[in-house]
Amino acid sequence: MRRIGHAALLALLALGMGTPGAGASMVFNGTLSTPTSVDASTRTVVYYLQMHSTAEREERFSVRLAPPPFAMIGGLDEGQSLTGPRSIALQGPGTLGQTVADGRFVVSCSERTSAYHGYTTGASTVDVLLPAGSATTLAVRYATGRRAPWVDSDFRLTFSARPKLVGTYEADSPFALGPTLTQTTTLITAGPVVRGRTGAHLILNTNPSATRGPTQTPRSVRRGEPITIRGRMLPARGRRRVVLQWARHGGALRTLATVRTDARGRFTAPAWRLGAADTYELWARYPQQSGGLVADGTSCPLRFRAR
Repeated sequence: MRRIGHAALLALLALGMGTPGAGASMVFNGTLSTPTSVDASTRTVVYYLQMHSTAEREERFSVRLAPPPFAMIGGLDEGQSLTGPRSIALQGPGTLGQTVADGRFVVSCSERTSAYHGYTTGASTVDVLLPAGSATTLAVRYATGRRAPWVDSDFRLTFSARPKLVGTYEADSPFALGPTLTQTTTLITAGPVVRGRTGAHLILNTNPSATRGPTQTPRSVRRGEPITIRGRMLPARGRRRVVLQWARHGGALRTLATVRTDARGRFTAPAWRLGAADTYELWARYPQQSGGLVADGTSCPLRFRAR
């Protein structure tokens, strides 16, 4: 585990006295993360929570680590931006107890799971014991996953110090004495910013509007009815190629049209008309081209049912 540097600690302490815990027996300072920015080459992010106990007593509590949601437009659950935690450590005096991970299951919005961007990362909770009068940093390492981040990806991590323990301990364990806090303190780290080489975030819309995800019945349209397609790309880049593709449910993808973005990153396509009665999916793909963006595509298709 990489240690937080002296300069980083000074910057953290300069944030102020922090947020007092129950009875002012604990102080939790604002959080830091490293690296300060992420791009397509970033593999891990380490988050730090500074904790101070007073001289009166030993402190026992748990810290819940809640990863951020993946970039979402339209409210579709695409999992989390981070996967893990890969490791948890204390930089300073204290002891870590047991760690419990919450169950997390994200229903993929398509059978083409290779297109999916989010990660099924649930919150994790770790028990912490701090000696009286100690200053300790909790360091947590997460992986950023295999895909390049989007410019609107969220990398904030939520720390919650809680007045309970999640582990099960033998009578001779110092954790067996139970928690000492009496209220919850929550802090959200700003997290690294997305900068540099990112994936192209493609956002599709149609008229009539389509449905997304497997839990909704595909939008019913008449065969031959024109479907207007429009979309935009983040970050907004002009004169970039976007390939629109369609498929019958579970079938091979076929190219519908190749379009170019305008100066605001927006694009439109010729009207799409469905053929035989079936379920259809509409996708968008950004092929590799000049300009620094990483080739990418939509996670979830727009779905129709031709009648």
